[in-house]
Amino acid sequence: MSEKVPQNIPEYDFDIIKTLKEGFKRIEGKKGLFVGAFLIYVAVAMAVQMVLSLFFPMQNAAGQEHLLNQQIVTLLSYPVLMPIMVGIIMLAVDDARGKPLNIKSVFGYYHMTWTLALAGVLIYLMTLLGILFFILPGIYLSVSYLFTLPLIADKQMPVWDAMELSRKTITRHWFKVFGLVLILSLLMLGGILTFGIGLVWAVPVLFTTLYGLLYTSIFDETNA
Repeated sequence: MSEKVPQNIPEYDFDIIKTLKEGFKRIEGKKGLFVGAFLIYVAVAMAVQMVLSLFFPMQNAAGQEHLLNQQIVTLLSYPVLMPIMVGIIMLAVDDARGKPLNIKSVFGYYHMTWTLALAGVLIYLMTLLGILFFILPGIYLSVSYLFTLPLIADKQMPVWDAMELSRKTITRHWFKVFGLVLILSLLMLGGILTFGIGLVWAVPVLFTTLYGLLYTSIFDETNA
């Protein structure tokens, strides 16, 4: 049975540094699970891109990048990739709720394939339009829609309702959420620059902090 959906925009607040510290504490003993799940996502993404690139080449005959085909490949990959991404997000959510974790659960959301793909496409298009209009609206929307996918999977919300609830909720403390996302993004970049070694910490912290801590602290308390 789905969780009760909040009727109003949740009231909440958080401290960026404390949330990050708690995120690092939460990943102890679970790093392998999240890294393994993320590697599954990366492997599937690479395979899908290779297949789609056969029909939509990423470069033209002159060796130049084919931007339109890149966008098409990205959008067509969503039915395969979005359910796996949600599976990783929900690992963090389930961990916060004290539920047993199993890496097989990353494949447990394909029954929502088209709903999640539609959400991914709408978020992508809205963000792209925002970037085209002076960039800042795109940055605002890319952060504001962070909770859309878990709201759909966790609360069984319709796509647009989830997008709007995510946007309105994050807007209450948009700069704090942006700051948290920026730090987590820098951690991911640092992980990549250390030949991937740092990703062993960066990947689990990203999901645990944003979704295991922030998402559940906002929406679980609302439903209490």
